[in-house]
Amino acid sequence: MTGKYVTKASLRCSATALAFLSLIGSANAQENADEGAEAEIIVTATLRSENLQDVPIAVSAFNDAALNRQGVTDLKSLDRVSSSFKVETGPTESGSTTMRVRGVGTTGNNAGLESSVGIFVDGVYLSRPGIALGELLDIDQIEVLRGPQGTLFGRNTSAGALQIKTKKPNLKDFEGFANATYGNYDLLNLQAGVSGPISESVGFRLSGAWRDRDGYVRNANGGESYDRNRYIVRGQMLFEPNSDVSVRLIADYSRSDEKCCDAIIIRETSYVNGPYAANGLPANGGVPYSGVAALESLRSSNDAEFRDRISQWGVSAELKWNLGESELTSITGYRRSKAEPTTEPDFVNLRVFSLSDRGSTATANTGHDNTEIKTFTQELRLAGSIGDKFDFLIGGYYADERIRETKSATLGADFQPYMSAVFTSVGVPVPNSLFNVFTGGVSAQGAYAINDFSQDGRNWSLFTNNTFHITDRLHFNFGLRYSDDRKHGIYDQRAARNDACVAANAVGPLLPANLQPLVPAAIGLSCFFNVTPVGSWAGAPREYDRVFKDNELIYTAKLAAELSDNVNAYASFSHGYKAGGFNLDMTAAVGGADPSFKSEKVNAYEFGLKTKLLDRKLTANLAVFHQDLSDFQVLEFTGVQFTTFNVGKAKSTGFELELAAQIDRNFSANAALSYTDARYPSDCAGGSTAPSVLLLCGQSLTNAPKWVVITGFDWRKDISSNIFFALNGSVRLESDRRTSTQALQPVAAGTGTEGPGLSLIRAPFDIQDGNVKANLRATIGSQNDGWAIDFWGNNIFNVQTVGVVANTPLRGIPTLPGPFNAGGIGLSRVAFPQEPRTYGVTLRTKF
Repeated sequence: MTGKYVTKASLRCSATALAFLSLIGSANAQENADEGAEAEIIVTATLRSENLQDVPIAVSAFNDAALNRQGVTDLKSLDRVSSSFKVETGPTESGSTTMRVRGVGTTGNNAGLESSVGIFVDGVYLSRPGIALGELLDIDQIEVLRGPQGTLFGRNTSAGALQIKTKKPNLKDFEGFANATYGNYDLLNLQAGVSGPISESVGFRLSGAWRDRDGYVRNANGGESYDRNRYIVRGQMLFEPNSDVSVRLIADYSRSDEKCCDAIIIRETSYVNGPYAANGLPANGGVPYSGVAALESLRSSNDAEFRDRISQWGVSAELKWNLGESELTSITGYRRSKAEPTTEPDFVNLRVFSLSDRGSTATANTGHDNTEIKTFTQELRLAGSIGDKFDFLIGGYYADERIRETKSATLGADFQPYMSAVFTSVGVPVPNSLFNVFTGGVSAQGAYAINDFSQDGRNWSLFTNNTFHITDRLHFNFGLRYSDDRKHGIYDQRAARNDACVAANAVGPLLPANLQPLVPAAIGLSCFFNVTPVGSWAGAPREYDRVFKDNELIYTAKLAAELSDNVNAYASFSHGYKAGGFNLDMTAAVGGADPSFKSEKVNAYEFGLKTKLLDRKLTANLAVFHQDLSDFQVLEFTGVQFTTFNVGKAKSTGFELELAAQIDRNFSANAALSYTDARYPSDCAGGSTAPSVLLLCGQSLTNAPKWVVITGFDWRKDISSNIFFALNGSVRLESDRRTSTQALQPVAAGTGTEGPGLSLIRAPFDIQDGNVKANLRATIGSQNDGWAIDFWGNNIFNVQTVGVVANTPLRGIPTLPGPFNAGGIGLSRVAFPQEPRTYGVTLRTKF
C-alpha cells in the first residue's frame, strides 16, 4: 500500500490485524483482570439515564476525552469513532450535507428535504444537517443511536439519531479550560470556557471557540476552497432551588463565512479538442486541470470562489421536576438559521452560469441568495414507575418550522458558445456560435431569474414508552407515537428576464428542416431552467401553492433478557416514519407535475447481545439488523436540475460488532466492525415507470460501504512524579462505495448495456475504492490535567478519497455518435474531495 492507493490485499491485512488485536486484547485483559472493572457508561437513549450495557438499543457513546483523542472537532469527523455513521457534502455545507446511519440517509441540496438522521442538541431538534456542522464545543457526550428512533424522538429519525449533550454549569466549584491549536494549512483554533456557582442554587457556564484555516483545494485563479472561518459562543444558567427542581437555560450564537465547496473535474469529456475552439472558446473548454492528477494535486478548474455564509442562534429552556414516583420534563427551544451561499457550479474557468453571482442583475435585485429557517419546538413528558414491575413514559411534542428561501441564477457571456459546443460535438454543421441561429442573434448574457420559496410546517405528536418487568431478568418494552404533519409549500418567481429564450421560441419554428430536430433542445437550453421566466414556453417552470398532510402511527416492541450478570440480549421490531413535503425547486411543477413527495417509512428488525467478559475487562456488543424502507426519498442531480422522487423499496441488512478492552491500567484497545448491505432491490420501483427510479433498482445506496472497520488503542505512562506521556492511534478501513445517486445512465440506443427499456452505461468514476486512513496523537502533560501538549496527525498517509461524484453541469452528453466523440463517451464528471493529511500541535490547560 502506498500513500495514496489502497489494494484489496491491504484491506485483508487490516482485517487480519483487527482480529489479532482483539485476541491480544482478550488475552491481556484476562491476564490483568485484577486492575479493576471498567467504569460504567451512562446514556439517555431511552430518555432515561441508564447503563449503556442495559439499554436494548444499538447505541455508541463518546465523551469529550474520547472525541479529543480522535481529533473529532465537528460531526464530519465523527466517522473516525463510529463505524455506522457517515457525513458527505456537495457544493455547500449549509444546503447539501447528508448524514447516514447504516447506509441510510437523505441527500441534501433541497431545503424541502429533512434528514432521516435526527440531530438533537441538549434535547432540542436541529432541522437540517448543514446547520449542525459547526464546532463541537464543551461537549459532555455524543450518542449515536442506530435504527429508527421515532417513538422517543420527535422528528425524522427513520435511520437513526444523534444526541449531543453539552456540559452543564458547575454549582459547586469554579472551573475552566483553554485550548490553542496550530496546524498545517495555517490552522488556528482557540477554545475556552469557564463555569462556577453564582449562589448556592445558581450556576453559570460560558464557552466559545474560533477556528480559521486555509482551504486545501486551489482553483484555476489561485483561489481556495474548503477553508475554515467560524466561531461559536454559548452561555448557560442552571437554577436548582431544591433537590427536586432544576431549570437550565441555554443560549448560543455561531457564524461561519467559508469558501465551500468547489469540485474537481475527475473525468473530462472526450471531445475537448474541437467543439470549444470551433465556437470561439479555449480548446480545453475552460478546464486546465482534470483527471486523477487534478485530484492528487487538489486543483479545480473554476475561476470563482465558492462562499457559504451561515449564521444561527438559539435559546432553550429545560425544566426537570421530581414529583416523587415520577419526573416531569419540559424542553422548549427556538432556533433561527440563515445560510447565504454563492456558487458557480459550472466548475470551469469560463463565465457559463452562476448562482447568486457577484455583481449580476440577480444579485443587484436580491443582495444574496439565502435560506432562512425558524424552528420552535416544545416537548413535555412524564416518566416514572409503578411499583417494581412497570416503568412508564408519556408525553407530547410540537414543532413549528418556517422556511424562506431565495434562489437566483445568471447566465454568463460564455453560456451560448458553451452550449453550441454540445451541438457541434454531435456533428451539427454550423460553425461558431450555433445558438445565434436559434435565437436570431439575441445574446443570453445577463439572463436571470429570482425565485422565492417558502414552506410552513407544523408537527404535533403524542407518545408513550413503557417497560414491563416480567421477572427480574426478563423485560418487555413497547412504545407508540401518533405523529401528524402539515406543510404549506409555495413557489413564486419574483423577477426574470431571458430575451434569448423568447427569441428561440419565436425563431425556432422558422428554421430550415434539417435543423428542426434540434429546435426543442435548443429552446430547452436557451430557456435554461434556472433563468427561465415562468410560463415562457411549454416546458417552463410553474409556480405552485400547495398543502401536504400526513399522519402516521409509529411503534416499537422489544424483549430484553439478562442472561447473566454480564450478558444481556434483546430482540426488537420498530416501525419508523419521516414526513414528506415539497421539492423547493423551480422545476418541481413543470408540466403540471406534483411538487410534493411522499413520506418515507421503515420497518426494522434487530437482535442485540451486550456482554462484559474476562472479569468485565472486555466489552463486546453485537447488533444484527434488517430494515425495509418504503417510498424512500431520493434527490438526484441530472446535470441540469435537481429532482426529488420516491423509490418504492430500499433495504439495509447487516451487523455491527463493538469491542473495548482494558488491557491493563495503562493500555486499552477498541475495535468496531460494521457490515451493511444497503441497496435498492431488483423490484424497487413499486409500480413506477420513471427511468430515474428504474435505473436505481439492483444498485447499492449512495456512500454506503459494505465493510467498515475501526481499530484503536490508547496508552498512557507516568514518566515522573507529575508528568505523563500518552500515545493514541486509530485506523479506519472501508470497502468500496458508490458516490453518486445514479450508478447507471441512459445513452444512445445500442451503445451500452441493455436495461429496463433503456441502453445503459455505468457512470464513470462512480465507485470510490476501498481505503484505509490512520490517525495518531502523542501527548505529554501533568498528571493533574493542569496542562498538556498534543502532537497530532489525521489521515497521516494522505490517502485521497472523494465523497460525492456527479455529472459536470452542461458539459458533455451521454452518447457516442459525433465527429469529435468517436469511440468515447461524452460525460464529464466532477468529484468533491475529502480532507487530506492534516497535522498540528495543541496546548491545553484546565483549572
